[in-house]
This record gives sequence, structure tokens and C-alpha cells, in this order.
Amino acid sequence: MAPGPGSFPVRPCGLHVLGHGETFRAWDCVCQQGTCSPVSEGEHSRVHISVMLAGTFHARSEQGEVLVSPGALLLGNALGAYAYRHVDEGGDRSVVFDYAEAFLDDVSRSLGRRLHERRAFGSACIPASAASADAVVLAHQAMRTGEPETVKEAALTVAAVALTADPGGASAVKAPTSGQAHRVARTLRYVEAHSAGDCSLDTLAAHAGLSSFHYLRVFRVMTGQTPRQFVIATRLRAAATLLRATRMPITEVAMEAGFGDLAHFTTSFTRAFGVSSRAYRKRHGPSAV
Repeated sequence: MAPGPGSFPVRPCGLHVLGHGETFRAWDCVCQQGTCSPVSEGEHSRVHISVMLAGTFHARSEQGEVLVSPGALLLGNALGAYAYRHVDEGGDRSVVFDYAEAFLDDVSRSLGRRLHERRAFGSACIPASAASADAVVLAHQAMRTGEPETVKEAALTVAAVALTADPGGASAVKAPTSGQAHRVARTLRYVEAHSAGDCSLDTLAAHAGLSSFHYLRVFRVMTGQTPRQFVIATRLRAAATLLRATRMPITEVAMEAGFGDLAHFTTSFTRAFGVSSRAYRKRHGPSAV
């Protein structure tokens, strides 16, 4: 299953410092706002990346509009205006990073790209995917431990993933209607809570009260990915968390995370993380030093 409230440190609503320095700052953002809450508006002082771990909300910025889901990276440019609106109840949880421009320039150069006229990102969001799963898991670990090196590793990894995945051009994500946003948000929360269970397209469409075709189209417009991609990314994050935190046999990890086929789990995990699940546990698991 995806990380739930029990896997997060219990903290009051607000921003809680995880790490800070000249190059980046990191916070654990705890939010309990809902549909009756006012729209949150402001301007990012520095380049900003929020790693969504739980919940969902609608975001608008100069780069476009998007319904942000667990596992996604919400992107903001320095001096860029934003507006966040909650479309369901339950709040959300994220790890928020902001970066000094010189630091992000160094990361960009190491990746073989350059920032364009002080505008780091062209898109509003990097959807949850297998490619970003490890960065999200690291952000989750940084939230739980607060260990300085873990926070720094997460900040670097998140920045690299965002700069690599962002296409660099302005995005054109269709703004959702409030009814559509509510229906999709409801299924995002369903996957969070039941990712190891039946998360087929038909099941999620029925949960949203839409036909499978209409649900698939609306989901892709609002989140930038297919429901299946979101489910697999959620299950991979859950598996990586179990491998880091427990000594559970790998076959059981695969089953617990929702992979009914061990071969599918092995292939998906290796493709996403670049190493086998066994090698990943050896490197990051409870006995790793």
C-alpha cells in the first residue's frame, strides 16, 4: 500500500524545517485544509519543488494547471506566482524543497542542460512515475528521519529528477471542472489506501462514477499520466519503503505492495530503480551500513 498517515511523523499543521543551508532548504508540509478552505496564493522566493506524499489538490501557476497527486513533483519558478485550491477533504502531506539558483545551475550543468533566463521549469508538475519513484521514497525517508545527509540526498535527487523530466516548454494542461477534479481526487485517495488491491481501470472508473473511456481521458488530462502508471508508481514506492524498513522476504514484499506476479515486480522494480530489489535492500535496507 502507499504511505499512509501512520507512516508519517505526527506533527501539527504547518511547515516544519527538515534542513537548511546556503544551497537548499527543506520542510515537512502538513496540511488539513479541505473544500471550504480559502485558496492559498503567493509567490515563490526561490525555485521550488514539492514532493507529494499523500492527498491531492489543484495547483495553478504560470506553467499551467494540474491536479497534484501522491508521487508527483509540483514545480515552481523563482518569483513565480501560484494558487492552490483543495478539491476534497483530508488535507495533504508533502516534502517541500527550495533551491538557490547557483546550486540548481550546478545540478543542471552536471545533467548537460542550462537553465533558461532564470526560469528553471516549463511545466507545472512531474507526474508520479516509475522514473521518479526513488526520489519520492527518499523524500519520504528524509521526512521520517530528519537525518541531514538523508535530507541532502533527497534534495539532490529530487532536483535531478525534476530537471531531467521537465520538458522545458510551457505546459498546456486543461483546467478541470470542480466536479471532474472531485471525482479524480476521490480515486487518487482510493489508490493511496488500496494500492495492493483491485485498482483496475474499470474499478477506478466505477469508483469515480464515470465510464472507463471517460475516466481514462479525464485522468490523463488532469494528472499527465494513465491510471495504470499511477498505480504501478504507487506500488513501487510501497515496495521500496518495505525493502528499506523491513526484513520481509522479497516475494512477500512484492505481494504486500500489490504485485501478484513476482516476475512483473522484478522487471518493474529493476527498470525503475536501476538495480534489483535484492541489491536495493543490500544497499539501503535495515542491515546496510
